[in-house]
Amino acid sequence: MTRKNPDNKPLRIVGDERPEGGSRENLSYPMTLATLAVAQSNLVKAGKDSAMPHFIALVKEIERYYGIRFEIMSDG
Repeated sequence: MTRKNPDNKPLRIVGDERPEGGSRENLSYPMTLATLAVAQSNLVKAGKDSAMPHFIALVKEIERYYGIRFEIMSDG
């Protein structure tokens, strides 16, 4: 798997105009995703490489739900 940000440059969150996700009043789905993402990131930090694909999938779903994406910040 090739890394999109191999130099670990700073990222920013960019919001789309209209989120694709459901009602923001029901937070059980995004909170579950966030909790799972934290658990997977802890496994990645502990050296469990098998957790990285799960972490990426969770982040992608959080992005989809909230209509956001991460962009590499430009220098300057």
